[in-house]
Amino acid sequence: MNQSSGNKPVIHVRMFGGFTITMDEKAMSDSDNRSRKAWSLLSYLIIKRRGDVSINELFHAIWQDGVQDNPYGALKTLVFRVRKMLEAAGFPSQDLILSQKGAYMWNPAWETEVDTDRFEILCRRILDPEGDGERDGENRWDACLEALGLYRGIFLPKSAEESWVGPMAAYYHTLYQKLVIHMAEKLIQDEDYVQVEEICRKAIDIDRFVEDFHYYWIYAAYGQGEQETALSRYKATTDMFYRERLMTPSEHFKELYKVISSSEQEVVTDLDAIQETLGTGGAGEGHGAYQCEYAVFKRLVQLERRGVERSGDSVYLCLLTVGDRRGRTLKPEIQARAMERLRASIQKSLRSSDVYARYSVSQFILLLSSATFENSEMVMNRILSAFNKSYVRKDVAVNYSLDVLKP
Repeated sequence: MNQSSGNKPVIHVRMFGGFTITMDEKAMSDSDNRSRKAWSLLSYLIIKRRGDVSINELFHAIWQDGVQDNPYGALKTLVFRVRKMLEAAGFPSQDLILSQKGAYMWNPAWETEVDTDRFEILCRRILDPEGDGERDGENRWDACLEALGLYRGIFLPKSAEESWVGPMAAYYHTLYQKLVIHMAEKLIQDEDYVQVEEICRKAIDIDRFVEDFHYYWIYAAYGQGEQETALSRYKATTDMFYRERLMTPSEHFKELYKVISSSEQEVVTDLDAIQETLGTGGAGEGHGAYQCEYAVFKRLVQLERRGVERSGDSVYLCLLTVGDRRGRTLKPEIQARAMERLRASIQKSLRSSDVYARYSVSQFILLLSSATFENSEMVMNRILSAFNKSYVRKDVAVNYSLDVLKP
């Protein structure tokens, strides 16, 4: 049993991933379906436990709209309910929450250990390049593991709507992101890709929409020689960002495709064998245009630019954008469906020698070789006609722009 200096049991509080208070064998958690305001008051008093909290501050933290006929009475009633909650769980409720003229406070005589405090201390030690952890590798690694273990999820997730919770949740989550990225980069330097994969997989379970978590998770598979797994993860991740978050991956993330798609080939002298391994490739396996990742598209554009300089042929870049009639992004489910229909329309409307890629959450970019402005416009109209036949919604529009590829 943990004892504080005053021979009282230590109270342990967890706020990451949920709110739990334990003391010896006694425990209470916000998974018990009690009043959200009661849990909010209790957590606020613990967060502010190093001093008293005025009735006015506490009231406005709990009742954000400030609308109450009797604010003092409402707060007094809520404190009474919180004490009853603590008492029912076996905690010394009257001794833990103290009231004094114009204020309430969490009794400082009871040693209270909160996971957020320890997590912040560890992160500062790890992320500070001048800190002790940087000089002692073993202690630093232990601190990293402890910090990761403490962050079980977002800060007070069931109180996320409270105005004071949001900024604190963002602060701790930013620290967590920095910690994961810091560890991943250090482990990659040591070529410890198994640890990178494990850390990033857990981080993705906590927040699946942080791009950097996916970046290192994908690279960890590539680092272990699992190129197909890395490519599969890359495609699944980009699809998820586009479909579920309406988020365009960064250029840094898109460039990752160039890294994981490259590999050294064994020495082969038989060109027929090489041609077999090359295959037909591309979306539709030779039927319609070739869809590729944007990183590949950029390389193809660079090659075309060199060709244009030598031959003088014209090549056109075309950008197709999906939105509503006013050019705004659509709702996620409508956007995802419209983009898939547009992709299919592009696929069947272009020649097999033409190339296209996803440019953003609402755009495809096309490369039309040996084209003029007039026949490029004809191609665009053909795509729009195919799209409008396959996807009839009055609130969805596709716009395009054309520009000749400059040498």
